[in-house]
Amino acid sequence: MIYHLFREEEEGLVCIKVDLGQLSAATNHPMLTQLGRGGIKPDGTFSGILTMKDKDGNYLHPNTRGRFVMKLLIDTELESGKVFKQSKSTWVQGPGVSDNLDKFNEGLANGLDENEAALQTWSANWLKTNHGFNAVRNIHGVCEEVENEAGKKYKQYSEVVMFFYKNDQK
Repeated sequence: MIYHLFREEEEGLVCIKVDLGQLSAATNHPMLTQLGRGGIKPDGTFSGILTMKDKDGNYLHPNTRGRFVMKLLIDTELESGKVFKQSKSTWVQGPGVSDNLDKFNEGLANGLDENEAALQTWSANWLKTNHGFNAVRNIHGVCEEVENEAGKKYKQYSEVVMFFYKNDQK
């Protein structure tokens, strides 16, 4: 697999695409598939989009992994001199894109509060391991009140935004 990393001229975001071996019928050149796109804003907030799976929930390639793409996006920004203070996560419901959201909602259904549920997701664990981010704030989104299997009511989100950071930062 060949990864292509470049910075968009217009928005300045880092893009990571991969050659999955498909050729364009029109040009006979490799068709690159985007795996990630993001950047660190002047306030130190990283925001990015990872696309590891297709619309049916299947990995685009068996060797593509979010941890590699996320690391490459953030490391590229850090190498350019940017400061990484927090990571904005936006999770939405949908086939192949909602692993973090599903884990977050599962935690809420099992009685965790929003912060606890957020901190047990893949993104939270990756950010803690790689950047020491051990806290979350400003959780908001689209939700409805539902009942878990035991009949206890909880918020179930179809879309949620939150910010991960080190708890020694303001």
